[in-house]
Amino acid sequence: MRSKTRWVPAAVLLLLATLSGCAELADDPNPPSGPAASAHPDGWILSRSDDHHAKALAAAGWDLAECQTCHGADYAGGVVMSSCNTCHEQSPESCDVCHGGAGQVNPPQDLSDSSDPSSRGVGAHEAHLAATVAPSLVCLDCHTMPDSFADPIHIDGDGRAEVDFGDRAQLSNAVPAYDAETASCSNTYCHSGGRFGLNPAMPWNQPEANAGACGTCHALPPGPETEHPQVNATSCAVCHRSVIDADNNFIDISLHMNGQTNL
Repeated sequence: MRSKTRWVPAAVLLLLATLSGCAELADDPNPPSGPAASAHPDGWILSRSDDHHAKALAAAGWDLAECQTCHGADYAGGVVMSSCNTCHEQSPESCDVCHGGAGQVNPPQDLSDSSDPSSRGVGAHEAHLAATVAPSLVCLDCHTMPDSFADPIHIDGDGRAEVDFGDRAQLSNAVPAYDAETASCSNTYCHSGGRFGLNPAMPWNQPEANAGACGTCHALPPGPETEHPQVNATSCAVCHRSVIDADNNFIDISLHMNGQTNL
């Protein structure tokens, strides 16, 4: 009987240490306890604290190798028997832990927890992924997807996502470019690339200034310097009747900006 009473408090203490490993979700979770508690500052799991672990990981260039030293390669507890997965249910390496959220991998939010489109990390993500004038873009249209969390094209210390245009931006032999200094795209098929009288440079973090209205990407109508027939600005539906109606409302956005001429 005496031996049983000795291990009960120890088991309770171990359970508390495991459950207190919450890393993000609660505003003010219970502070860590147990033998591993002194490894981190008091505010390590408190989202409002200057010592919150997200800030420390950002300062470390999002390198989680040190976390794995104690919590295990799968973050399930390791030698300290305190699991990061208690709060990070899909693993701390899940895409939406650092950017996006609630199962959405794209910003907002960005790495600094901003949802302001003027922030480079936020920018026009939502405008591209919830497009109303063309099929929505996917990550691969602008980025190379990493093979793993620690892939050098993903975690490289500068906190910026590399822009590597996919096939869609290069349709019709377009040669797209991204200027990291001005955070703007140019020569993309998506924004006409100069084929129809306009070749706008699109500031990434000013999405409202570049709403997808007709005439924003291509001249309306395309000018005489293009191969397009010279028509007035309200006669698109005469030829493109499967795409747009007489009031210039889209009938089928999948037929717009798809690399083909749909009549």
